[in-house]
Amino acid sequence: MGCKVNKYDTDALLAKLAEAGVLIQEFNQLADIYIINTCTVTNAGDKKSLQIIRRARRQNPAAFIAVCGCMPRGQASSTGKISDAGADFIFDTRKPEDLLAKLEEVFPGRVGCQNEHFTNKQPGYSSDKITGLETDMHVSGAAQRTRAFIKIQDGCNRYCAYCIVPYVRGPVVSRPTEDILAEAAMHIRHGIKEIVLTGIQVAAYGYDTDSENINLPRLINHLNDLGPKRLRLSSLDPCAVDSAFLETVSNSPTLCDHFHLSLQSGADKTLASMNRRYTTADYATAASKLKNLRPEMALTTDIIVGFPGESDEDFSKSLRFANDMGFSRIHVFEYSPRDGTPAADMPGQIPARVKSARGEEMRALAKSLELKFLHSQIGKLTPVLFESKIKESINSNSSDTWQGHTGNYCNVKVQGTNLTNQIKHVQITGATQDGLTGELVNIKS
Repeated sequence: MGCKVNKYDTDALLAKLAEAGVLIQEFNQLADIYIINTCTVTNAGDKKSLQIIRRARRQNPAAFIAVCGCMPRGQASSTGKISDAGADFIFDTRKPEDLLAKLEEVFPGRVGCQNEHFTNKQPGYSSDKITGLETDMHVSGAAQRTRAFIKIQDGCNRYCAYCIVPYVRGPVVSRPTEDILAEAAMHIRHGIKEIVLTGIQVAAYGYDTDSENINLPRLINHLNDLGPKRLRLSSLDPCAVDSAFLETVSNSPTLCDHFHLSLQSGADKTLASMNRRYTTADYATAASKLKNLRPEMALTTDIIVGFPGESDEDFSKSLRFANDMGFSRIHVFEYSPRDGTPAADMPGQIPARVKSARGEEMRALAKSLELKFLHSQIGKLTPVLFESKIKESINSNSSDTWQGHTGNYCNVKVQGTNLTNQIKHVQITGATQDGLTGELVNIKS
């Protein structure tokens, strides 16, 4: 459940389980073991996590149910709720050796765990060892994908007023550069075309070390040397856009023209209340510098509406700023109080109906901006990394329809044959709210 970091942790855990001789099945199948990797970023996430634990117990009352992720690391009462919902065992996702040792105890002789495989080179990264992935690529799903996510760090030191993540994930812990490069090289050897760097606070990579040589720009440069076809970044704090980062963006041959700079509000008063540590002017400057280097880039973001104390004027400023920035996509969230965070106890909590109305208005703007950006792509010739064949037909032609993504992360559909995990040039011919359509163009090398 939850973010891409949780997905990465899950894939790493599945690889360890397969190495120990455990057969991996879909969650809705009857199984001996169910594992729920929870999300606790909102109260709704907690509720859904508990619902899924109960669902697993209903599927097989005799099963062994293990729970990990952020929810158990939240409030002290969470472990009791998790146990009451039907969980047998709670563990840290980043320490799979604890789960495998328990499985050896519960299923003696049936789980071939070799604990010496699990070495803690750095706290919080035992699950990031890639032992077994070379021979069990199907477990992580990488063999079925065109892109692979690589977690480069965990934890956060920002302490935004609305966010529980720093309390449950802990401080920044950067993964050793050599481990990241080894995993990236392995994926490239297996034909993965796109590497996505992910983490809780990607821009903070290296902050916990004393070395000036360990930081995000240097890591990107090292990865460029491995020769991936594409390199993509997950969400970035706008403060990451410094001179070193801009130099790397300018020189990188593989970095995609897509930057997700988290905004959260377009009103300076709200940003200060959120403890976001930058202003709208800072944000606009960072975005402008990136745009100057990458004119074709897509700029995407997150915006929270209805944060405590957000006035009608503040919300109007947020709308205007979002419109002025011309985002290609906005993830809109109505503020949800999270127990244990400063914002939950702030005065000026906004009524649900007001938050809902603001959410609808911001989403309407987001849809308009996205469609405008998509239409701006019509007529362009661009490389597309194709991922899958789909049932939808885009014309009367009998050939198959394939979908993939441009470097600036627009979804593209074309007619073609056997395009999985191939990068092909496409002439963009049309745009809808769902993405782009185009025609394959044969470019001779």
